[in-house]
Amino acid sequence: MVQSHPGWVIALAFIFAFLESLAIVGIFVPGIVLLFMVGAVVGMDPGLFLACWLAASAGALAGDVISYWLGYRFSDRVPRLWPLSRRPDILAAGQVLFARHGGKGVFIGRFIGPIRPVVPLLAGTMAMPRLPFLAWLLPACILWAPLYLLPGMLFGASLELAADFAGRLVLVLLILVLGGWFVFWVTRLVYEFTARRSGWWLRSMIRWSTDRPVVGRLLQPLFEPGGREVLSVALLGIALVVSLAVLMAVLVSTPFLAPAWDAEYRLLSLAASLRNHFADPLFAWLSLAAEPPTTATIAVLMSLVLLLLGRRVTAWHWLVATLGAYLLAVLLSTMMGWLIDGPEMIPGIGEVPHRGITLVTTLLGFFAVMLAKDLSARRRKWPYLVSAVLVGVLVFSYYYLGLASLAGLLAGLALAMGWTALIGIAYRTRAISRRRPVWLALVFYSLVVVVAIIQTHDQVAGRLDATRLAQPDRSYPFLEWQDEGWQQLPGRVTRLGRYLNARFDFQVASNLEQLGQRLEADGWQVVEAGSGRALWSLLLDSDDPATLPHLSRDFAGRPDNLVMRLDKADGEFFLIRLWASGARLAPGGTPIWLGQVRSVAPTRHLALITRWEEREDGSDRALGYLDNSLGDWRISGPEDRQRLYVSLFD
Repeated sequence: MVQSHPGWVIALAFIFAFLESLAIVGIFVPGIVLLFMVGAVVGMDPGLFLACWLAASAGALAGDVISYWLGYRFSDRVPRLWPLSRRPDILAAGQVLFARHGGKGVFIGRFIGPIRPVVPLLAGTMAMPRLPFLAWLLPACILWAPLYLLPGMLFGASLELAADFAGRLVLVLLILVLGGWFVFWVTRLVYEFTARRSGWWLRSMIRWSTDRPVVGRLLQPLFEPGGREVLSVALLGIALVVSLAVLMAVLVSTPFLAPAWDAEYRLLSLAASLRNHFADPLFAWLSLAAEPPTTATIAVLMSLVLLLLGRRVTAWHWLVATLGAYLLAVLLSTMMGWLIDGPEMIPGIGEVPHRGITLVTTLLGFFAVMLAKDLSARRRKWPYLVSAVLVGVLVFSYYYLGLASLAGLLAGLALAMGWTALIGIAYRTRAISRRRPVWLALVFYSLVVVVAIIQTHDQVAGRLDATRLAQPDRSYPFLEWQDEGWQQLPGRVTRLGRYLNARFDFQVASNLEQLGQRLEADGWQVVEAGSGRALWSLLLDSDDPATLPHLSRDFAGRPDNLVMRLDKADGEFFLIRLWASGARLAPGGTPIWLGQVRSVAPTRHLALITRWEEREDGSDRALGYLDNSLGDWRISGPEDRQRLYVSLFD
């Protein structure tokens, strides 16, 4: 896509920079993320990066010039425009910048995210002369663009390197980065939106409660005028109502949708398409860290810490929050188990709500409520943002390994958030603020990491075995495999990247040891396909093929079973990779292997990384040498797709 349509990438760089710089519009456009994505797509192509740099600079310049003109033309209306009328602090920040730095404020404002779309607008309203405006603006746009594109380019280069040996790892990394940013952005947006409107909601709740004497007497202690926690309690009350609504919707609808567990299997199959042996151990550990034994240990130890610090009220609320959440999850999941029959092959799918997600979400969520009470109003959002991202990663780990259903995850999140909000209201109205909240945060998160490592380090292998993907077991008579069966086997290592790079070149039916001996007799040598340590050595080793490692590639979540290289006297190198297909020839059970054979050469990128890179112009020569090595094994078959070799008749 990028190689065939680079113009689209350049156009997107211009459009994203233009929208991010345009007055008012830029406030709502996440330009840093969009341009980061453009840089990631560019990857290791320096020519395309230069073109995107120029396009992004031009887009930023165009957006700022239009913003300047709008400010100059409608200077009297700017303060009344939405959302500036609701956020006078943004205009005030821009005015302070101009008051302190004069024309240099145009240059400085380009690098300050919140006021970037407003500075040119203010320059126009203040009738700043055009030539000084452009004199400061032009170098700012030129220097600003690479600051946003370069991080994405380096990330894309690392993904391109990862895709060279584990295509699914690329998608997992993208999901983690973009998904984490999305959770962070949504949580921050919701927090700031509700915080700005909590005063109006609070007044509405007071008016509503005064018309109902019974309810009013119950809520009166929460709405005492001048209380520091009034707005916080109001926000927690809103979270409680929303969470209960989501929980009820999931619990009511699940029994009617339960017979269609095939929908959950389709979701799990999407998760299975992401599996790779590099990411599996990490997500296995994360899922174990979120299991009740680990989180319960953390909850108990944290309560002891709070008691040692003399925070008895906090400790009791902490225990009620965590223990109550788990008991409610057990009760509700048991009741739902009477109404629905979960699939036997994956028991966790039938847990609605999911107990592990409920407890770990309550653990992280209620700690955010505790910590936010001790922080200033400006910093209270950060505990919630951190907890939201951590919960998002843990939820994804369950989905990635196929350990929970969508209904179970949603119900668990809703139950945890509702219960956390309820106990949080009680805590925020009873407890007193304490000093040194940062130290408490360090203790808590250190406790989480240490307990998770100690309790799960010997369980990761078991979790991997329990969730390991298995190739479908198929068998073909020899003639059926030769005629049509070969087409039923996968044709690509991964669906990421170009087809020519990802396709399989041949299939071979043979004992793997026998095949290796046959190739070794013809000059091919077995090479060890490295993983993490080999990846690091790419930054340290020279271009010497003797020391430059080959990186393992994944197919269906499993690494290659055999990697061999042929070093020719003329300096050309051919590489063979083999993966198990899961199919066998019948009778006899001879395994069928899927293979690639490519011409490769050591290539340096970005003056930092040297790796083996496939040469498209040598693919035919590589296949020719494979024919020389396995000539008497080859059988008549398709010339346009894959060559077929078999040692069955040796």
